[in-house]
Amino acid sequence: MMPEHAVKAYTELDGTSFQGRMLHILPGKEKKMEEETHKEGSSFKNKKAAKTKAQSGSSHNWNTLFISSNAVADVMAAKYQTSKSDVLDTESSRSLGVRMALGETQIVAETRQFLLENGVALDSFSQAAAARSKSVFLVKNLPASTTPDELREAFGQHGMLGRVLLPPAGVTAIVEFLEPSEAKAAFYKLAYTKFKHVPLYLEWAPMDVFGTSTKSFEKDTSVEETKEEKKEEKEEDKKGEAQDESESDEDYQVQEGSVLFVKNLNFSTDESILKKVFKKCGSIRNVTIARKKDTKNQGQLLSMGYGFIEFEKPEWAQKALKEYQHVEVESHKLDLKISNRATVQTQQTSSRKKQKTKKQTSTKILVRNIPFEASSKEIRELFITFSEVKTVRLPKKMSGTGSHRGFGFVDFLSKQDAKRAFDSLCHSSHLYGRRLVLEWAESEQSIDQLRKKTADHFSDGSSSKKLKKSDLMDHLTLSTVE
Repeated sequence: MMPEHAVKAYTELDGTSFQGRMLHILPGKEKKMEEETHKEGSSFKNKKAAKTKAQSGSSHNWNTLFISSNAVADVMAAKYQTSKSDVLDTESSRSLGVRMALGETQIVAETRQFLLENGVALDSFSQAAAARSKSVFLVKNLPASTTPDELREAFGQHGMLGRVLLPPAGVTAIVEFLEPSEAKAAFYKLAYTKFKHVPLYLEWAPMDVFGTSTKSFEKDTSVEETKEEKKEEKEEDKKGEAQDESESDEDYQVQEGSVLFVKNLNFSTDESILKKVFKKCGSIRNVTIARKKDTKNQGQLLSMGYGFIEFEKPEWAQKALKEYQHVEVESHKLDLKISNRATVQTQQTSSRKKQKTKKQTSTKILVRNIPFEASSKEIRELFITFSEVKTVRLPKKMSGTGSHRGFGFVDFLSKQDAKRAFDSLCHSSHLYGRRLVLEWAESEQSIDQLRKKTADHFSDGSSSKKLKKSDLMDHLTLSTVE
């Protein structure tokens, strides 16, 4: 019943003898799903809801600024003081899909501006590999005209709340809990549950989305003064550590052969002792000793008897291998070997590098994920709202069906016009339910490159080219005559 009693039983009974056998106790883990979802005879709808609730902690279920089309229509109707039926009028001269995409783009722009004014770091949302917070999450798919008081009432039942940011449109919010345990419980209890008449889509926010931790949050003005002082101190520290930051782990790649694997370590040996022993061989970048949890002493770690020493250069690792093989450290002779940890780490971290967008080199934008029911006229109508469009090209399929291939190119008159349209539509714009993905198209090839490509195509030096149909027939007739 009480957590203190569980801790006492865990510490006192672990490793004790019971009826000729030794008890080994491990701490239990909480279930993420409620038992009601596993009832026998549940319908397909309940099973699907249980599956989505179990996957609610994933960071790729919905994009960050997801807004339902129903909420877009409600917000636009309230903003321009008209009825929802007029917004969704299909007999209008302009395309309904384009109107909804432009309305969503406007709401997203206002939401981004509101979050920036309230100190939210929006750049952290664009990185898929960023670490996630344990006390702050996004609340999406809210119905239009939701108020902050309604959110505080719904989420405040599960713990103490910190900041609750709700943009003017009221369709996406950021909720902060003061305790991570309460935030976790609220997340799994409220994910995909019905709020008013729509389900809630929750997503853990990136780490330090506010730039400050939850514990430092207070409403008093004295806290703001201390924050300013801390910022000044951090800026001074950053100036002194500018050189170290230039060689961060993200840009730095471990050279192959520069990591030394050390075995047969004394369990009392720590990183500082190893660093003192091997520092004569060369500059050491990092020393780590593998550790595991101590089952008898909660919160403490035990050495596993091996570790890794990372040198700046592979030559220094080879020098340490030759000179310090079987060296005695704290009554243990060390066994050294060159580790392949560098290649393993580069393979694991390569997929988690930050996303880098292409630089603008031309006036042309590559638009991906275009719905097949959309036409080039609708694409032109969408982009011409922001800048003057020169050409719109949707490559068609080779099968002769007449449908395009799901991507296209939009060319503008100037780079400034292209950048204006790109910045407006690249965040979250949906056309017929599909999110448009924008990239800068590659610049046009020069005349010299085209000439070289043509010369390579018609040159006779390459023997790997296939014969034309006429040449193949001539070759076959000659062979039959012979």
